[in-house]
Amino acid sequence: MKKILVLYTLLFCLFTTNAQKRDTYLIGKTVVGKTTIVDVHVINKNTKIGTITNDDGEFEIPVKLGDSLLFSHLNLKNKLVIITSKIINNKALKVNLEEKTIVLKEMVLEKQRSIFYQDPEIITYQGPVVSAKTLNLPYANTKPKEDKAIIKIRSGGVVSLDNLINSINGNNRRLKQLKKMSEEDRQLEKIRKHFTDDFFITDLKIKREYINEFLNDCIDKNIINIFKNEDKIKLTKLLMEESKLYPKKIINEGLYLSKQ
Repeated sequence: MKKILVLYTLLFCLFTTNAQKRDTYLIGKTVVGKTTIVDVHVINKNTKIGTITNDDGEFEIPVKLGDSLLFSHLNLKNKLVIITSKIINNKALKVNLEEKTIVLKEMVLEKQRSIFYQDPEIITYQGPVVSAKTLNLPYANTKPKEDKAIIKIRSGGVVSLDNLINSINGNNRRLKQLKKMSEEDRQLEKIRKHFTDDFFITDLKIKREYINEFLNDCIDKNIINIFKNEDKIKLTKLLMEESKLYPKKIINEGLYLSKQ
């Protein structure tokens, strides 16, 4: 009788051991707190078999005693579960996962730089200075000749003092003449602006293209000094008298008005 009892005990142990070594389909659910989690990857690291939890957070995967199940999700921490005999006997597994905490690196916000921003490292550059002298270029130590402009003509040309000395005899006298001519030109322009072209054309009967010529002819009558002394009445009488003798006048006034 004792032998039969021992035999039954050995058979039961063998049956239990074989049952544990065989693959068993394990049904489980993944949750975070009381919320089921969808799309959790479940992988049996021993058999390389994997699955994904459904809309209810449930999964089914073949396992055996000692297998390791890895649970992973993008927003959750990974979790590894070792299959024990208790889990196999229950044939159900509830896995509680934890949320993943992502720590961002420190970020410093700075004021937007202007397009004219200059890097301080460039501004404070202490390297070698590059110049014509350091490069030993020809004529590096020569100085440009100073060009002393003494007068600028209305047309834009410049008369140089050096050029006058080198090309004109009696340069001092020539210089005074040029200055005098330039001053007279400026004063005649002021007289014309003061009286306006309408005065010369309508009252004095001088054609527009001959107004400057007429004023130049009147220089000998001392009109510039009279204008500087602000004797406008005397100047007006003088211009009217001179205009009577000026040959290039408007003869037919009606013809002139028709052109306007």
